[in-house]
Amino acid sequence: MDTKDAEDGFPPEKQSHPFLHIRSRRLHVVLLLMYAFFCMCQMTAHIGLSLSCMCNSTAVAMMSTNTTKLIEGTESALLKSIFSNTTNDIENKNESCSTLEGKVIKDYGGTFVWSVSWQGYIVSAAFLGGFLFSYPAGFLVDRFSARHILSASVLMLTISSILMPFLATYFGEEGAFASRFVMGISETMLIPSLNSMVTKWIPVNEKSLAASVFTSGNQLSGMFGNVLVAELCASSLGWSSIFYSGSLFGVSWLILWHMTVRNSPHNTRWIHKRELDYLANHIPPKHNSGGSRKKATPWRDMLTSKVFWCLMYNSIIGNMMIALIFVYIPVFFKDVLMLDVQSNGFYSAIPHLSNLVVKLIWGFLMDKLRRNNILSPTSTVKLSQFSSMIGISITCFFLRKVNCSTPIEALVLLSVVSGFFGLSISGFYTSLLSVAPSHIGTLTSLGTVIGFIGRMFTPLLISHYKTVGTAEEWGQVLLIYVFASASGGIIMALFGSGEVQDWDYSKRHNSARPNALVAPESDKSLEDF
Repeated sequence: MDTKDAEDGFPPEKQSHPFLHIRSRRLHVVLLLMYAFFCMCQMTAHIGLSLSCMCNSTAVAMMSTNTTKLIEGTESALLKSIFSNTTNDIENKNESCSTLEGKVIKDYGGTFVWSVSWQGYIVSAAFLGGFLFSYPAGFLVDRFSARHILSASVLMLTISSILMPFLATYFGEEGAFASRFVMGISETMLIPSLNSMVTKWIPVNEKSLAASVFTSGNQLSGMFGNVLVAELCASSLGWSSIFYSGSLFGVSWLILWHMTVRNSPHNTRWIHKRELDYLANHIPPKHNSGGSRKKATPWRDMLTSKVFWCLMYNSIIGNMMIALIFVYIPVFFKDVLMLDVQSNGFYSAIPHLSNLVVKLIWGFLMDKLRRNNILSPTSTVKLSQFSSMIGISITCFFLRKVNCSTPIEALVLLSVVSGFFGLSISGFYTSLLSVAPSHIGTLTSLGTVIGFIGRMFTPLLISHYKTVGTAEEWGQVLLIYVFASASGGIIMALFGSGEVQDWDYSKRHNSARPNALVAPESDKSLEDF
């Protein structure tokens, strides 16, 4: 039927080209974006488990006896008893974990004695770097090659990861902080670049599934990376090998990306004309500032839009969840379940597996409902985000009740939390990619700037409540997540959208779609390197 329509001169939008196909060029691009996410997480997200390997937890706890003047019988005495119990009671196999809870600190044999506050600062350093550089990164992505900016960001991450052991060894906490700060700058350049590539390559009715696929790099890193980090931590290679291994992934991605991917479909090799025609009629046109009109950012309309502020608030909640799931799950397992490092690596991988499976299935389902006009784009993002946040809220409430005597229950509940968070890819994240495609760099950067408030707040929140790392201390942290996630779901249900907004450039200027993405013969050369 499609062939006959084409021969009779019917418009090419009747054609189709499957996304999930071995010859789909946009699938190839999305898989490389997924690998970029994987590399980023390998070099940045495992800092919680890495710091547990780098720092001597017992010595860190004992620091308070020297730096805090407390009367006998208060925290100072508690920490002294911890040290005693760590070296004696933990060897007593007859003692139950509930007897030792709050008295024994699980230590992974690190050598650095960095306070809990400094460890929080080191975790937050990446978020601070991202916060300060987020808007400049979006400005660059909207005006220059997203492909090149993405390459530069992974290169910066790779160099910072290589230098981390040297800086931490010779410059201490300040050196580790500096390395993480640069990683944060790199990460905040990477995310809007990824989003820009998606808006150029992926039609709106495929964005939920595409976003689920390329963000799966996070979960793949969580699944395999946590196990790898734990094994390297326990091996004779030591904690420095964690950062060197991450840099090797970065180098391999840079080679593949530079050799195979271009900025947009009409500049790429190995793509069929049928796929070009399909993309031409399903992707809103991209406008460059060098045209007859300047693509000015509609600041007034954007900043007075309820949809915009709904996205910004959910960005804060989403970044709080990212910090909890990707940074602090191993710390939770170490503190509350008192797992050894290798068991911790295995346990920490399971929630990422649930996230991956759930978000891929849910993303496929949402795209199918949208294609069949069963649900509108707005309905799918509202349903996804509301289900995600309310599910997280309920599960976090029950997670407050677990302790070291209920490891399976803790693992199941954290896996459920992570699975519910996967639904938000078809909610908040799909909405972010859809509401203003002409200003995706600026919008993503603003979301990153405001969202990083959530990431910076999380380490400070945990450092505030966590002294020894008991289940009760973590319960206070989780209670804040109960209310924060519920509020995010309610706000998205009231004000969210999955449609292009009236303040987007393409809507304001009513731009017509091109008949095809294929450039004229004289313009078919590959983009300049």
